[in-house]
Amino acid sequence: MKVFYTFGSDERFPFCGGWVEVEAENMKQAHAIFRACYPDREPGILNCSDYYTEAQFKESDMLSTGNRGAFCHRKLSV
Repeated sequence: MKVFYTFGSDERFPFCGGWVEVEAENMKQAHAIFRACYPDREPGILNCSDYYTEAQFKESDMLSTGNRGAFCHRKLSV
């Protein structure tokens, strides 16, 4: 499965806008892969604005218009 982690304008996020795409076997594994590169700032809270399954992300317009003027920053996988 693919999970898309998006970012807002908070300067403490790894990126301003855009997203990181993670390919994993399940959501738990995707979160672990994301956290290995972008550790939680607060325990138990992912260091991103939100996350979406591939189906949810495709329903948004971000693939074509971007998120806050940015697109995919990085792709991660197992």
